[in-house]
Amino acid sequence: MENATCLFVYGTLRREVAHPMHRILDRYGVFWGIGTFSGKLYDLGRYPGAVASTEDSDRVVGEIYRLEPVTNVLGRLDEYEGNLFRREQLPARLEGKRKINTWIYLYQGPVDALRRIPSGDYVAFLNESKAGF
Repeated sequence: MENATCLFVYGTLRREVAHPMHRILDRYGVFWGIGTFSGKLYDLGRYPGAVASTEDSDRVVGEIYRLEPVTNVLGRLDEYEGNLFRREQLPARLEGKRKINTWIYLYQGPVDALRRIPSGDYVAFLNESKAGF
C-alpha cells in the first residue's frame, strides 16, 4: 500500500455532497477514511477551493481514497477540476494516523476577496448553510 496512488477530496467529490462525479471514486477508488491536510478552505460559490498552508492550525477536512492503478481517474478528474485547480502531491493525515502522500486539487485563483470556511470542512459548511446559520 505504500506505493498506492491516493487522492484527498474536500469539496464536491465528497460522498455526502452527492455530486455525480463522485461515482468515479465509488467505481475506481477505495475509501480509506476521513483525513486532513494543512490548508485553508474558501467558499467559491457552488464549490470550495483549498490552498496549502504552513500554519499548523490551518486544516482542511476531506476524504482519502486509494485509486485503482489501471484507471485514468486522475486524468478524468483533471478535466472536471479545470484550470482553476492544480493537482499537487501533499501529505495528508488519515484520522490521527501517520501522514501519507496524496494528490490534492488546490485552488489557483486569488483568495483575498473570498469568504474563508473556518472549520475547513465543506460538508459541515453546507449543513450549516442549509440550517440557516
